[in-house]
Amino acid sequence: MKKQRKILFLILLVAGTLLDWSSSQQKQDVDLYTIGIVIANEDRKDKVAGLKAGLQSLGLSEGARVQYVPVYLNAVQTLEEERSLVHDLISKKPDVIVTTGAHETFLIQQASTTVPIVFIGVASMAELPLVETEGTVTCGISNGQMNVIGKRLELTTRLLPDAKRFLVIADVHAPTTEQAIVEAQSAASSLGIRLQVKQVASPKDLEQLLSGLSSGEYDAMLPLPSYVLEDAITDCLPLLIEKQLFVMGAYPEQVKAGLYAAYGVSFHAQGMQAAHMLARVLDGVPPTALSIEWPDDVRLAVNATSLSKLPITVTDQQWSLAQEWYGVRNK
Repeated sequence: MKKQRKILFLILLVAGTLLDWSSSQQKQDVDLYTIGIVIANEDRKDKVAGLKAGLQSLGLSEGARVQYVPVYLNAVQTLEEERSLVHDLISKKPDVIVTTGAHETFLIQQASTTVPIVFIGVASMAELPLVETEGTVTCGISNGQMNVIGKRLELTTRLLPDAKRFLVIADVHAPTTEQAIVEAQSAASSLGIRLQVKQVASPKDLEQLLSGLSSGEYDAMLPLPSYVLEDAITDCLPLLIEKQLFVMGAYPEQVKAGLYAAYGVSFHAQGMQAAHMLARVLDGVPPTALSIEWPDDVRLAVNATSLSKLPITVTDQQWSLAQEWYGVRNK
């Protein structure tokens, strides 16, 4: 009897050891995915933060399941230098490349038609002429920018009922500019407001344009979709306050930085949503089967502190239009 117990104990010990070894081997065999990330400017890092948080919640934690290889395009000055950074990233053979906008996505598409691409926040498919080209492997999250131009103008008129003269800023290099101007003009006609469209080629152009404005020359300003204008608008905030010019921005992050108001989906939320799509690509689903998703959480954000510096009175009903608030509201 004692001998049988001893044999049983040895069998259980060996079985336990084998189970531990098998479990250890399985852990070692878990794939460590390499994810390349291409980022155009500082603000878009919030998209990456959202992406990482989303993947973490799905069990794809950094270091254990995924490793990131980031590329920052704002570290270089020329398009050729950007292309060089992209080619270097592709040479590392990442499993997927995540791009944080149209400019970054197009650079990858030009360099490779085999690396799967998941983009975070593109205003229009017109920005991605290769998205439907045979052989490309691209999917991602739209930021809805082109679809909400009219809504931004409408919300501006509801916050500023007396606003009639609107300055529209367009980036001459953005591929969506022509279409965006048409969208803005159509909405303006319906709202009974007048638009003056000014095109700029750089942040410096924008600063010079705003510096030349007289205080009160325009009632409000609307920047059209452009990754160049994303940072430039908030950088010009002191000038906008000096000119007492209301601006309806594109992202809540701009409002958090001090801009008066914005209607759109936050960078962090875009990244969180893209994480679910990226997880499916890593699981073997072809990007072409996933296509493009509309953003989940489009909202109006306002900055009470900045609005208090304008010669306007915002009613309780107007405050209620917003889903997100920053700053301190004057009573």
